Amino acid sequence: MDNERVLEKIEELMLVHGYSKYRLSKLSGISKSTLATIFNKRSTVSLSNLSLLCDAFDLTLSEFFALFEGKETEKKVILDFPVEWWNGLDPEVRRKMSTLMFTMAKLMEKDSPGKND
Repeated sequence: MDNERVLEKIEELMLVHGYSKYRLSKLSGISKSTLATIFNKRSTVSLSNLSLLCDAFDLTLSEFFALFEGKETEKKVILDFPVEWWNGLDPEVRRKMSTLMFTMAKLMEKDSPGKND
């Protein structure tokens, strides 16, 4: 996975969640200067920093990387997602809902016509 795609996905998540770099810094615990270096110089995001960023978005690393497996319509689906409702849910409920959604998506992929099993 190239770093540019990771940064683009982080920026997309920031947009969806309405996070500024300042807010992301506060939520992730990563200094503003480190975030500035990552975004401005397009430097490589360390796994430990990526983990902290995922925590800020209430994602696991595996959920973050699963976002790259989507189709072309993924961006529209993410932007149409009811973020306000989602953010109002208890974190444990969000975790359970995420598990349910990923399971359903996998089942739907498996049952899609034209898929080679």
